[in-house]
Amino acid sequence: MAATMNVIKRTLSVSIARGIDADGNAVTKSYTYSNVKPTAEPSQIMAVGRALGGLFDNDITGLTVVERSSLIEE
Repeated sequence: MAATMNVIKRTLSVSIARGIDADGNAVTKSYTYSNVKPTAEPSQIMAVGRALGGLFDNDITGLTVVERSSLIEE
């Protein structure tokens, strides 16, 4: 029994450094962008994430993509 997985929704999260707290731990803030095209290539998503992160004064600490997919039995 074979199955196919189709991406139906993607969300991009851009994490930005915000400094150091009183205990010396790094503080970050994440900004989430929904409605990322399911057909977008990883390199395109990376370019958009870097462009969005470049709008902030601090450095990007991470880019995360969350996908929701449907499974179809073939």
